[in-house]
Amino acid sequence: MSFTAATVPGQPAAPPSRRAPAVRRLLEATSADSARAGRLLLLLAVVPAVAVTAWLLVAVPLAATGHFRPGIVVPAAVVLAIPLVRWATRLPRRSGAGSFTAPWSAVVATSAIAVGFAGFAAVRSSQQAVLHRDAGTYAQVGLWLSDHPGLTTPVPVDAFGAAAAQLTFAHPGFYVQDGLIVPQFMTGWPTMLAAAHWVAGWQGMFVLPALVGGAALLAVGGLAGRLFGARWAPVAALLLGSAWPMLRVSQTTYSEPLACLMLAAGLCLAAGAWNAGVSADGPARSAETRRDVGWSMALSGLLLSAGELVRLDMGVDFALMIPAIGWWWLRRRGGVWPFAAGAVVGGGLGFLDCRFVTWPYVLVNWSSVRLMIVVLVLSPVVTAGLALFLRRWHRDVRTLRWWRWAPPVAAAGTLVLGLLLAVRPLLYVDRSITAANTIEYVASHQEQFGLPVDGTRSYAEQTVSWVSWYTGWPVLVLAWIGAAGVVYAVTRGRGWRFLPILLVYGGSGVASLLRPAITPDHPWADRRLVVEVLPAVALFATWTLAALIRSGGTGRVRAAATGGWRAAGRLLAPTPTGALARLVVLLAIAAPALVVTARLGPNRTEVGEPDAAAAVCRALRPTDSVVMMDTQWSPTIRNQCGLPVAALENPTVERMQEVVAGIRAAGQVPVLMSSSTLTLLPYGLPLERIVYLDTHEDQHVLTWRPTGTDPRRLECWLVRP
Repeated sequence: MSFTAATVPGQPAAPPSRRAPAVRRLLEATSADSARAGRLLLLLAVVPAVAVTAWLLVAVPLAATGHFRPGIVVPAAVVLAIPLVRWATRLPRRSGAGSFTAPWSAVVATSAIAVGFAGFAAVRSSQQAVLHRDAGTYAQVGLWLSDHPGLTTPVPVDAFGAAAAQLTFAHPGFYVQDGLIVPQFMTGWPTMLAAAHWVAGWQGMFVLPALVGGAALLAVGGLAGRLFGARWAPVAALLLGSAWPMLRVSQTTYSEPLACLMLAAGLCLAAGAWNAGVSADGPARSAETRRDVGWSMALSGLLLSAGELVRLDMGVDFALMIPAIGWWWLRRRGGVWPFAAGAVVGGGLGFLDCRFVTWPYVLVNWSSVRLMIVVLVLSPVVTAGLALFLRRWHRDVRTLRWWRWAPPVAAAGTLVLGLLLAVRPLLYVDRSITAANTIEYVASHQEQFGLPVDGTRSYAEQTVSWVSWYTGWPVLVLAWIGAAGVVYAVTRGRGWRFLPILLVYGGSGVASLLRPAITPDHPWADRRLVVEVLPAVALFATWTLAALIRSGGTGRVRAAATGGWRAAGRLLAPTPTGALARLVVLLAIAAPALVVTARLGPNRTEVGEPDAAAAVCRALRPTDSVVMMDTQWSPTIRNQCGLPVAALENPTVERMQEVVAGIRAAGQVPVLMSSSTLTLLPYGLPLERIVYLDTHEDQHVLTWRPTGTDPRRLECWLVRP
């Protein structure tokens, strides 16, 4: 039986509407179209990260075992990526529980922001081919892998003969351990840089971070869409993309864009699984939905734990996710054990990379690693104990009389914490730097800028100001209000879906603000904000904007509000006029960040370094053994030129003669090289200038926002004794 019109008792039946079938078809088509748009938005958010994870799961073991070759790693990664991507796309495809709809305008806007961001970052990318801070190290390790099947290589003692005992073979970015030269940093990102070098040489390596950065914006936008509604995806993407540190790390070969992508995509997969699990309770939940939830949670655990292959301290982010999984288990939702299985795979591979490949790097950062291990051990133990206790207690803590005070107290505590973090410069001075070379470096810059000389200062008490430089205080205040609102919603029991971002982004973000653990010169130090802090600001500020606009449009609030608030609610309503008004408001809020990024973003640094590195290689011969008076060019000579290189510390004329004689006795041709003439002039030998490049680098300021770039002169001088 079908009805074409509703009837009301006591009233004649309304005539059938001729337009009802057409309207119904239009509504059905619109609904299906929205479902397709929602699915596309989520695919854009998670598929790049899943594909990258498939690459890491294959490439890292092959690089560690000496089998990293294009003919092996590429087919194997493709074979693994096909099922992983297929599993990642299952949940959004369902029309029942877990379905997700979006307007096409949100998909187009989010994609346009990400594509514009990636395109601009690629066009204005850095060209750091000569090792200079961490970005240069990543580039050099990737360059080495592009031409070699493994990460390590034996120390070239034979090329220096008896002189090897007086030389050091460690140089920036590479350690010496057990007779092997071992690269710095985790293995995952260099394998991707190596693949980019296979495709397009140096230019491929310089463009890859931009592509990954654009994908990270899509992931954060998709996560915001999952949590707040699809219309808010472009807002979060814009707030993150407008922060200059996010653009800066996407313009050079840092690992932070990839870490940001994997963290946001992993949380997005978990959010989708949670939505499906909550909306499909008990026996009514279909086996198909349970299977899809399981796959999404497994991939979430895999992505979040495999982040350890990219960034050493990503284990802290994973540890902060465990309490959310404990709550999920306490609520008897499916997907907990698949999440654990995925975490074992990714985390196990990360552990092997730490222990057997990059162990010297782990030891150098042991103080931070030790803290991470403590968190990784305590988090599951405390979570399991508390969850088991609550299950046996058979009582909801929200029924306790005193719990009604928990939401306002927790929200107020969040606001107080934000205030305390902001006023820290008035309360104390952080002096946590202990490394001698870092103390000397900071002191030299303090003297240069006329600041009180104290090399132990980390300036960690000023981290909130660092964030405000790039987001603006309006966005930062909105973010902290949003964090308090999320805390209130979670403790009240009405916003459990926000628990993962509250724990992971909120917890790690606060930890990064309290202890950035990085040399405090800007903008080099600001990459510490990229993975957790800036996404947290973008997401929590988006929550606040969404809550304000939605509350302004609800009948209860509108009835009690003043005329001005009601007018604002009507102006920002979901209409074409309201959409334009929301865009204007968003641009006004993001204006401080956009102004800073527009000023600093176009600046390119290290331009011309690939050609300079090539000139160094052209000046050398296959039989040369290179002795450096400093270490700046050592990675280039070893990785790009493919020649044996070592450094002579504290050189004297007698030691120099002994080294030269030892190299000749080994059947090699000795070459002395330096990045300046000062270390070669005292020996009275004819100098040959190989490189004399004037370029630019990022500034090295300590207590204020960068304003541009600094000139950098790159030199290379050669002597053939």
